[in-house]
Amino acid sequence: IHSLLEMNTMEKTATFIGHGECWGVDKEKVRAAAEELIQKGVETFLSGGMGGFDWLGARVVYELKEKYPHIKNILVIPYLTFNVRNKDLFDEILYPDGFEKYHFKAAIPKRNRFLVDNSKYAICYVTHGWGGAAQTYEYAKKHGLNIVDIRC
Repeated sequence: IHSLLEMNTMEKTATFIGHGECWGVDKEKVRAAAEELIQKGVETFLSGGMGGFDWLGARVVYELKEKYPHIKNILVIPYLTFNVRNKDLFDEILYPDGFEKYHFKAAIPKRNRFLVDNSKYAICYVTHGWGGAAQTYEYAKKHGLNIVDIRC
């Protein structure tokens, strides 16, 4: 279950942090940000698969694999009953060790911290200071991730 993450270091990993609703986000800005990170050596993109921004990021990475076949698109799920749509977008679906001990509501913020803890970069779309995306964004800043901010 950890195979792709073990092969790649945090130095080569980015995650997506954003709101469930992200109307008006410019997909080309997300694509440009991801491509810039690939140019810096990023090979693995992690996604939480919870909201609109996560899925936009996952689709962008999936499309970029045509140009950069070496990159990996990994969905990190918070619990085993998580409903995964569009499984074909991902190279791997990862369920972190030890997550079975968390209640499903507690597993989501734990998964968000896992995304940050295993990344050097974050492509972010956070427009307000409440909710899971905002908390994860603050956690990413505190942990020194290189933030690429995508806002309209």
